[in-house]
Amino acid sequence: MAAGRRLKAAVYVKDPETYEDLILLPGESPTLEIAALVTNPDAWEPPLYDGVELEPIAVGEPDPAGATAKPDQEKGEAGGTTPKKSPSRRTRSSSA
Repeated sequence: MAAGRRLKAAVYVKDPETYEDLILLPGESPTLEIAALVTNPDAWEPPLYDGVELEPIAVGEPDPAGATAKPDQEKGEAGGTTPKKSPSRRTRSSSA
């Protein structure tokens, strides 16, 4: 286990020096000696990528660099918004 990794679940281990039962809580980063006692790989959060921790993005969450345009706005050729057209008005002919 690499130093700096954090647990995502509670883990119970026995300290090899003192023989005490230890409870490691989610979010803790145990020392290398204690981390080596955690044998379940699912107990760990995902590893760091280039020193930056990856954060999952939930499905349906807006894109962090997302667009600011509202979905009901239409884009014009120049990239601006065009006003909505008003319904056409027809007059009845008086020949009937």
